[in-house]
Amino acid sequence: MIVDVEELRSLCQEILVERNMTDSDAHIVTDVLIEAELRGRATHGVIRMPAIADRVTTSARKHMLLAKDGPASASVDGQENLGYLVAHRCARSVIGKADQTGIGVVSGFNTGHCGMLGYYASMIADAGLVGLVMCNTSPRVVPWGGIEPVLGTNPIAAGFPAPNGQVLIDLSAAAITTGEILVALKDGEEIPEGRALGPDGKMTTDPDVARKGAVLPVGEHKGYALGMMVQLFSGVLTGAAPVPKPGQNYGIFMVALSPALFTEEEDFVSGVGEVVKRIKTSLHADGVEEILVPGERAFREREMRLQSGIGVDDDLMAVLRRLVA
Repeated sequence: MIVDVEELRSLCQEILVERNMTDSDAHIVTDVLIEAELRGRATHGVIRMPAIADRVTTSARKHMLLAKDGPASASVDGQENLGYLVAHRCARSVIGKADQTGIGVVSGFNTGHCGMLGYYASMIADAGLVGLVMCNTSPRVVPWGGIEPVLGTNPIAAGFPAPNGQVLIDLSAAAITTGEILVALKDGEEIPEGRALGPDGKMTTDPDVARKGAVLPVGEHKGYALGMMVQLFSGVLTGAAPVPKPGQNYGIFMVALSPALFTEEEDFVSGVGEVVKRIKTSLHADGVEEILVPGERAFREREMRLQSGIGVDDDLMAVLRRLVA
């Protein structure tokens, strides 16, 4: 069914507030989920709400701690709070430090899944800064040449201010994410070939078998190297678990840079626009109507869904309404 954006937002907010989450924290979590839906990332959207509601209901909440703090850096102990809240605090902190010193480096640890990583990179870019965000997750990805999951899906995102908004890069080091596997399982569809392994180490297109097995790195050995880099930055450098158990002690690593450290801010934004223009006007391959830059499709879909509403599975919508009742 198609649901009005504000109706869905209010429903999610109510689910969390009823479970004694503060209005401000409920707004943060809800906004991350709704933004994922708007940008076409349903795997990171309201499908996550039942698990979040259960976590909020069953887990005692503690205040986050500032483990370390300096003029341009900080470390946040998430105290097992929701990753959405820890990542949002890290993003606010890194923006504040970059505003003051030109550069901010902030990490978080002792937390869990933080949702669509591009949300936080967008926060940084919206502040006129260049942002780099990454986090680790529990083992789902095999090293190149292996059949045992060791690395997480390990997303990485970067945001750049641009003349008409921002360029947003948001990708996973995995050939297919856990969310995409779960959506295929729910819809009764196969996953693409060459993305996942079963528990026996053999290739599979069955999402149920893949869910119990592992996934391959995106881009073969290059994606494996990218995933390991993210693991070392966000899992080791932050003081989080180097190879975390599901939902336990994930790490978040963020960098924000002011373009003014190196060039005039107007020249930087203009330069980003020049790169975008050259890409958009470059020669197309046969059958390609338009070349898109990273983030362009997501922001177009966002504008469309703000007008037309968000498509939500009927069964999922029923579950969300029962969570309020």
